[in-house]
Amino acid sequence: MTSLAPAAQADKITVLVIDDEGSIRRTLEGVLSDEGFTTLLAENGEEGIRILNEIRPSLVVLDIWMPGLDGIETLKRIKQLHPNIPVIMISGHATIATAITATRLGAADFVEKPLDLHSFIKTIRKALALEGDAVTETDAPSSEKASNLQLSLGATTETTGINPIAFSNMKMRGESYPQKTLAHSAILYGQGLHSGKKSGLILEPLPPFSGIHFVGVSDSSPLPAHVDFVESTGFATTLRLGSTQAGTIEHVMSALHAYGITNLLIKCNGEVPVMDGSALEFCSLIDEIGVEEQGEKCYEILIDKPIRVGGEQEYIQVEPADNFIIDYTLNYPEPIGHQNLVFVLDDIETYKREIAPARTFGFVKDVGALQSRGLALGGRFDNFVLIGPKGPINDELRFSDEPVRHKILDAIGDLYLLGRRIRGKITARMTGHSDNILLLKSILSELKTRSE
Repeated sequence: MTSLAPAAQADKITVLVIDDEGSIRRTLEGVLSDEGFTTLLAENGEEGIRILNEIRPSLVVLDIWMPGLDGIETLKRIKQLHPNIPVIMISGHATIATAITATRLGAADFVEKPLDLHSFIKTIRKALALEGDAVTETDAPSSEKASNLQLSLGATTETTGINPIAFSNMKMRGESYPQKTLAHSAILYGQGLHSGKKSGLILEPLPPFSGIHFVGVSDSSPLPAHVDFVESTGFATTLRLGSTQAGTIEHVMSALHAYGITNLLIKCNGEVPVMDGSALEFCSLIDEIGVEEQGEKCYEILIDKPIRVGGEQEYIQVEPADNFIIDYTLNYPEPIGHQNLVFVLDDIETYKREIAPARTFGFVKDVGALQSRGLALGGRFDNFVLIGPKGPINDELRFSDEPVRHKILDAIGDLYLLGRRIRGKITARMTGHSDNILLLKSILSELKTRSE
């Protein structure tokens, strides 16, 4: 059964719900009506397209799994008819691949059933605010329309769930630098190194003073990329807030640090894809879509005294310096041996050439033990360097000292979990994720003791 809005209500915000479940349609009709929206209902894709041929709604809520014309095919037709209408996809049993397919085709968001109605309304408000030109045909600039709509719907930072913790303590100020986000949304698809599951990323710009956040593909509770939310550091850095988890974040965070991106929403299904084991593909994606300066400033964390954690053989410290510098030394048995590199993070091209290509590495003797602990389940011959008694057994090294370069790559990622650049020299000896996080916690403790 189809419910059509009277012509007199055409100037109101209209939502078309396309779902083959009658209970979902009725529930959403009631909830949306309570929020002041005009609601149109269709029980399948064909009926939804018929409505769209006659009426241009402000937004479409579309189920993926329907008999006949399924949600993906319906989405394609919607975008042919009305390219600018935001479409929110819903499903009870979709995968990250389905979500990414829908987003590539132009879906504004993806939500899993059963729906949390409060969160779902937030998602609708966000989609409408981001797609203000789909609500009205006025000649106002899209940014102005989005702002006006956001105000009319009462949308705020609290509405989106963003926690600007990275900007909550701006003490120990060094030099200022511009806040940045991505020029537009982007998608990357791969596999989780430790979970072994198909994984992917949907990257979405965020406004100034938001920070970097992770969120589940169908979740509405953003998880700040901040040291306060680090859950574990065993062979990778994992964040958690409630049921939202983001694992193996260090490679994408390393690239974001190098590009100076301060505000971004990263959607994934629990683990960031490992890609080829380096940060190269994240850099390529950022280069492809572009970085946007946002007209607001951020400030470096200025280190004005040495801070050190660890013992004699394994330690990491930071001390005053004129830039962000990492001096890393590792010392493994042969064939790796002793390696040292000093790297200054002050030029994106140098980072892409010298650090980003360095891949995750592991030893043949450790693989069985790791997998028995549920780790490295996605390790393949094309996403990390496997080192045997005589050297790499699955590929040639990209650098003679690739392991130490990858340790620096990881540290650049971990040490961005305060949301601001550090101005200081890092000296690290045989350290890993746990040590990086301990140093960050010490810096954070120092921040909290400082007066303005």
